[in-house]
Amino acid sequence: MPGYQTGSKDQEDNIVPPPETFQTRRSQWPDNLLAQNSGRLLDRADSVIYFIVGVCFFLAAIMALTYTFWALGVSIIELRALPMNQQPTQGAQAIIELVSGLLLVLIIMEMLGTVIHYLQVHATSLRPFLFIGIISATRSILSIGARLSVEGFSLRETDFTHAMIELGVSAAVILALGITLKLLSGMFEDGESK
Repeated sequence: MPGYQTGSKDQEDNIVPPPETFQTRRSQWPDNLLAQNSGRLLDRADSVIYFIVGVCFFLAAIMALTYTFWALGVSIIELRALPMNQQPTQGAQAIIELVSGLLLVLIIMEMLGTVIHYLQVHATSLRPFLFIGIISATRSILSIGARLSVEGFSLRETDFTHAMIELGVSAAVILALGITLKLLSGMFEDGESK
């Protein structure tokens, strides 16, 4: 057969690879080691930063909760000094501010839960952010309701229109995020059953 060489296996064993092959193999080992060590170092630094952020969220939640109860106490003390005809309005305002403050604490705790989940699993999830959006929109509705109940009939027509638009947008946000949350949980259930 033309072009057929006998002993090609012996020739292959005796072929010396070009020098750049050796250079590449030698230089890959330190790079891989450097990449692994850099990855570990950055992963630990990432975890340390998440830990610090988590501690800050925890402290912020405690401060927000303390302030919420302190503001409620001050409102109750001030309520006793008001004339009887102003007490129901101010009492409602104090309750709405209490609920708003507690919802703020829930938002902070959801963020803390996200940080804790990331530190344990090193993965983020979309669900906590959807919950945070729903809670924030609920807080917005409560603050608008509080403002409307305090200002009452002294509200101008344009302010009332703006308040109604804000209420509508907040309600639409809650609805959209709720539907998204339901769709996502449906996708997770389908993925687990397969």
